[in-house]
Amino acid sequence: MLKKLVLSMIGCNLNRSLISEVRIIIVDNDSSNTAESTVNELKEKHDTGHKISYFNYPVKGLSNVRNELLKKGLDQDPDFLVFVDDDEYVTPDWLNELVGTIVSNNGDMTMGPVISSVSKNIPGYISCWLERGDYFNNTRLNFIRTGNLILRVKSLLKYNIWFDPRFNKTGGEDSYFGLQMIKQGATIYWASKAIVYETVPDSRANIKWIAERYYNGANKYAFRLKIEKNYIKIIKKILISLLYIMLGFCALILMPFPFKKRYWGLLKLCEGCGGITGFLSIRYNAYK
Repeated sequence: MLKKLVLSMIGCNLNRSLISEVRIIIVDNDSSNTAESTVNELKEKHDTGHKISYFNYPVKGLSNVRNELLKKGLDQDPDFLVFVDDDEYVTPDWLNELVGTIVSNNGDMTMGPVISSVSKNIPGYISCWLERGDYFNNTRLNFIRTGNLILRVKSLLKYNIWFDPRFNKTGGEDSYFGLQMIKQGATIYWASKAIVYETVPDSRANIKWIAERYYNGANKYAFRLKIEKNYIKIIKKILISLLYIMLGFCALILMPFPFKKRYWGLLKLCEGCGGITGFLSIRYNAYK
């Protein structure tokens, strides 16, 4: 998947009035350097217009490795930093659209769609839960994900925000990073045509993995509210979580029936439980 991602980035169309140079930085936080041979092959065969750099950083933790990516990126003295995940691949005009949107809006950040790519044998009642929200182009947002994100370096240096190590094992470090940026006054816009695809293997395209994602998403959100001491939203989320638990239990009866949203009750139950445990600081360490 890493090779597929890098090749898709190398194949991007570049509007030279917007983009003069692209550098690709890969930070591998596996102590066994498992990505190094793939990167060396890419550098040997395809490093014609893009400088590709590989660094090993054998320290566990999502925030740790993202902070290392920021440091290595800043060392290149760029105008913008772009995050994309190693299980994704980009479309030909992806980078033009990200840069064009952040420049035209004079924004601090811009985010684009991440569309799940599943095999044809995955049924619709599973794949429907992997879909993410979409927005009109140039919509101003109040959240971020780092799967498809561009940051203005001047803004990053101005606000001096880094990824919080409290989210190293749980995930959610990107959402909290965005929250801190936005609280400082940073703006983020939606680039609807800056599309990337996320490869979802069959091992993840199942209701167990999706239920865990719903639980973990609510768990992380509740924990963020708690550490931010946002008491109004805490009360609201607790009430919503309790409602989800009640409705989820009632809707479990729908699971055996053959319709697209048959797992709605189960997932709402997981989301409600995740919210309550998040407030109790019972963390779901999905990346330990």
